[in-house]
Amino acid sequence: MKSIMKIIWEQMRYSFALLRIGGPKVFLKQLKRQIYSRDAQIGLELNLQGINIPEVETKIEYTLRLASREDMDEVLKKAKTENKESAQRLVFRRWLYEDGYHNCYIARTADTNELCFMQSVIHPGDDEIVEGRFRGWFPRLREGEALLEGAYTFEKYRGNRLHPAILGDILEIYRGNDFKRIITHIEKDNVAAFKGADKVGFTPFEEVPELRILFLTRRKFRRVDG
Repeated sequence: MKSIMKIIWEQMRYSFALLRIGGPKVFLKQLKRQIYSRDAQIGLELNLQGINIPEVETKIEYTLRLASREDMDEVLKKAKTENKESAQRLVFRRWLYEDGYHNCYIARTADTNELCFMQSVIHPGDDEIVEGRFRGWFPRLREGEALLEGAYTFEKYRGNRLHPAILGDILEIYRGNDFKRIITHIEKDNVAAFKGADKVGFTPFEEVPELRILFLTRRKFRRVDG
């Protein structure tokens, strides 16, 4: 288990990476948030047993696979060309990967092979990592559960229903691997993410208060059995 000082130092490294890629405005906004802020997320759940996962049509043909380190290097490069407000999201997803969360799915367009979507998935076996740098960020998972984290549609491909379409593919993968319950947490004001999750059958089950203070994040989860 990492010490609090080491966790704080690593959070600061992340912040300075954000300064380099996102610029001063994004950096200062995130720095202020890390020093002190209160927020909330909405938890959604989907029981994979005995349901039909809807197929969502999208205008974009794509391929889907687990990300490699080379893919994640490209994600960081893409962060420099996306909207500055998006830089924080992409730097954070690269940060998750570096810390050991390697169950990250990457979608690329079938014709040009461009990155168009990414989604991380956290497993029960990741608890040791959860108790490290990301202590207090994620709930404890039971056998047969998985947590979707960090869905991101690259700006060029937004508005094509990629999120729900690929989300449905990932749910089928996890059902095929005997997972029974999938949960995810979405920022309260992220309307597009709520719409995408709703299209494949997710329903709200909790509100998660979030406290950030001096580079530490704490979220209060309540246990709901699926």
